[in-house]
Amino acid sequence: MKRLSLALLGAVGAFIVLTPAQAADYRVIQYNGTNVCQVVDMTGPFKPISSNYKVLTKKSIPTFDAAWKARAEVGPKAKCIL
Repeated sequence: MKRLSLALLGAVGAFIVLTPAQAADYRVIQYNGTNVCQVVDMTGPFKPISSNYKVLTKKSIPTFDAAWKARAEVGPKAKCIL
């Protein structure tokens, strides 16, 4: 039983180590009608619920910090309120 547990633990560990990491895909979006702007990770399972938004940053942004800076840059032009 102990060998089976160790083998299973080793298999799970190898799976975690060998699985490629998914790169972040941060974007700045603006909801239509409200002009609220938000930084969203488009690779995650939690995409915006509403479909009435437009993407302000067309290119993928690798980090949240860089996306926040991009939001500060495009915010005045897009007239973001938040």
